[in-house]
Amino acid sequence: MNGIETYYSAILALEKRVIDGQITNLKRIASAMADTIADDKRIFVFGTGHSHLLIEEAFYRAGGLACVVPIFSSALMLHENPPLSSFLERNAGLAPLLLNPYHPQPGEMILIYSNSGVNTLPVEMALVSKEKGLSVVAICSKEYARVAPLSGIGKRLYEVADFEIDNGGVPGDAIVPVEGTQWKVSPSSTIINAMLWNCLLTETVFILQERGVDLPLIASMNMKGAAQHNQVVFEKWQKINPHL
Repeated sequence: MNGIETYYSAILALEKRVIDGQITNLKRIASAMADTIADDKRIFVFGTGHSHLLIEEAFYRAGGLACVVPIFSSALMLHENPPLSSFLERNAGLAPLLLNPYHPQPGEMILIYSNSGVNTLPVEMALVSKEKGLSVVAICSKEYARVAPLSGIGKRLYEVADFEIDNGGVPGDAIVPVEGTQWKVSPSSTIINAMLWNCLLTETVFILQERGVDLPLIASMNMKGAAQHNQVVFEKWQKINPHL
């Protein structure tokens, strides 16, 4: 096979394995998400480095939810200073500074993405969130987390979470071997994590619809009637979602 077919077939197989092997767990998490939204509470999302892409995926987009609150920090992204981002996610003390301004409430949720599952800041964010009464969902590669060196906290992300999702990735993230080298090409975490989020999102909305709960759905502004619909949704959730 050529490179395109090699990666495509590997991703298809991984998608099926990740979903089929965790369908009951994913339904349980979606049910908890629905409970949170039905109580007019928020779902936070957090990740550092490339994992911040999943925050973008979950926030303020067509077909998404207005109750999703991203914990953004440009210093933790890669567009300004990648070495600084890498340094910060490996040091303690930042999680309270990032979370506290949102005044998180007991009964709310947070999804934390960390592919290796061991860096200091994501694990610290999970611990601080639990102290404040949030339910924590960890999304990582458990195989990677088992072999990656632990931070000074001494815990893996999924070990301190209320719910865990395994994205099925391999240590190092890249999944296609390159002949003649010890290295691999093409990571799996972003596409798998985005799929997992949208599976949870869809299941959550289906559950809310069955319960007769108003859906905090964001519509594409290019669709007829979307502006009016979004105005109603935003008027409700802007009160507790400062990014809307």
